[in-house]
Amino acid sequence: MNTPDIQPDAAPPSPRRNQDILEFYRERIMYLLTLAIVVFVTPFAMIDFFEGHYFLGVATFAVVVCFCIDGYAIHVKRRPPIPFQFLLLPTVAAIGTSLRTDAIHGALWCFPGVLLCYFVLPRRLAITASLFLLAVSAPMVLLSLGQDIALRFVVTLALTIVIIYIITDVIRELQTELMGQAITDPLTGAYNRRQMEFALDEAIERHMRTGAPASVLLIDIDHFKRVNDELGHHTGDHVLKALVLLIKNRSRKLDRLFRMGGEEFLLLLPDTPAAAAMIQAENLRNRIADGNLLKNRPVTVSIGVAECKKDVSQEDWVKIADNALYSAKETGRNKVVRADELDGDATAPADSEGDDRRARTR
Repeated sequence: MNTPDIQPDAAPPSPRRNQDILEFYRERIMYLLTLAIVVFVTPFAMIDFFEGHYFLGVATFAVVVCFCIDGYAIHVKRRPPIPFQFLLLPTVAAIGTSLRTDAIHGALWCFPGVLLCYFVLPRRLAITASLFLLAVSAPMVLLSLGQDIALRFVVTLALTIVIIYIITDVIRELQTELMGQAITDPLTGAYNRRQMEFALDEAIERHMRTGAPASVLLIDIDHFKRVNDELGHHTGDHVLKALVLLIKNRSRKLDRLFRMGGEEFLLLLPDTPAAAAMIQAENLRNRIADGNLLKNRPVTVSIGVAECKKDVSQEDWVKIADNALYSAKETGRNKVVRADELDGDATAPADSEGDDRRARTR
């Protein structure tokens, strides 16, 4: 069997403390693990049968069968019928039977058993399950193999658990860092354009499915080119970062800020109709104007507001907001304009024309 191309529908979120860091990759891991179990564990099941250890052979074979069922489902891109955590039940039964039949062999199987815990369970449950396996197996090894071997077994298995814990902790930190680089703008810390596309698509789909309102604020710094030309790009960068910090501090936790490029940002307001979005936009405009983002020089923004409409595409939604932003620029800047209050068609013109007019109004 070829390894299936299993990809999440969207970029995985940045992991939080104690979050399951393998959640988005578990099916791929379990598929490859199934192949390994078929190759390496099946011969031991056959050997157990030949040696007369029928119960152990059945338990070991049950592990192979359960993994194969889920592995095949993953291969044909279906939902695995056996929840991954339930795969631990035949595995633990096989290890326990092996410990009773031949303690040294059972003790050796405890090590891949601990690894399996971290593959199929979230981190906290994996730690609990691995410590439980250690606590149950240690007395059985002690009774069968004596104190000296039992002590070495406990120390090495406990050390394995600690090493796995350290590795997963490092993976979480690296994943957090890499995910942050993948989804955020490196200068300002706002989400990047790729994440904006995911978020707008989600908002549109939710609006179509449930009717939940959503609005966007397209925010552009007035005369930003003058700041860069007269005071330097370092000062311009300072203004961008200060603006993002101010907007984040004045927004709800569910609101998301994206940098579209240059000095242009988009703030997505879920569960917010246009009227409420206008209030939020005016508050932000006033806060920015009074925020002293740049000493001895006022910094203002123009904002276009557009609510998600039925059957609107992501591109059209942004163009409608851009049209409102253009109107705010053309009528004096430091203003908020609501798209559906414009005269005529609220849809923005073609991209090339939109780029030209933005250049004229910066």
